[in-house]
Amino acid sequence: MTLWQALLLGLLQGVTEFLPVSSSGHLALAQMLIPGFDQPGVVFDAMLHVGTAFAVVWFERNQLRRWLGSATGRRLLGLLVLGTLVTAVVALPLRHLAEGAFTRPMMVGWFLIITGLVVGSTRFLVGGTRGEGGTTWRQVLIMGLAQGLAIFPGLSRSGLTITAGLAGGLERGWVARFSFLLGVPAIAGATLAQLVEVRGDLGAAGAGFWLASGVGAVAAGFSGYLALRVVIRSVSSSVFHRFAWYCIPLGLLVLVLVGGGR
Repeated sequence: MTLWQALLLGLLQGVTEFLPVSSSGHLALAQMLIPGFDQPGVVFDAMLHVGTAFAVVWFERNQLRRWLGSATGRRLLGLLVLGTLVTAVVALPLRHLAEGAFTRPMMVGWFLIITGLVVGSTRFLVGGTRGEGGTTWRQVLIMGLAQGLAIFPGLSRSGLTITAGLAGGLERGWVARFSFLLGVPAIAGATLAQLVEVRGDLGAAGAGFWLASGVGAVAAGFSGYLALRVVIRSVSSSVFHRFAWYCIPLGLLVLVLVGGGR
């Protein structure tokens, strides 16, 4: 993997992490197109996710300072812990199955279609009036469940969690921001798990791999920060469902190309 490839993969990850089009699905398809692409487990992918997690923290830095030490902040922290635990309970048993899907483009294609159908349903979801002070544990439980299922490439984490939050009655602007915040601990936990699992291979990866991972992570953080604004605007203005017209045709194209290559 060259630095240019890492840069392009990072930019792709950042843009697609928050847009409801599945960053993991796009990464899986892009990596299949790179001759000889290899990484220990999915460590490179995990490092790209770290970049986008930092983008969320920087994007919400003023709100995080406001919440620090406040009753609202403590309550939101508890809800984030709950959502993360639910995500872990769902995702951990599926982790190895999901990793195998990264090399099966047919599965990615079907999951992209499912993402499109889920995101398209937001056309009929008006959301509610519950903001940061009115978010309940039931709403977070459903969003955590959706986030856990999004471990599969092709299933969009933002698409599933935002749809779940809107269906639960969360306010449109807030549901997008809470979805992003809910992803931060999940990303951190997944990255740590990946590093522990392949710790024996990390030393053999070489300085070139870690340099490429760093370049990719920075690129993902930069493009992810820009994508955050697009998603919040699209959810708030009720045009979020239009991303379905990207996911469904892309999924069908993947199925046609894979089926035709048999």
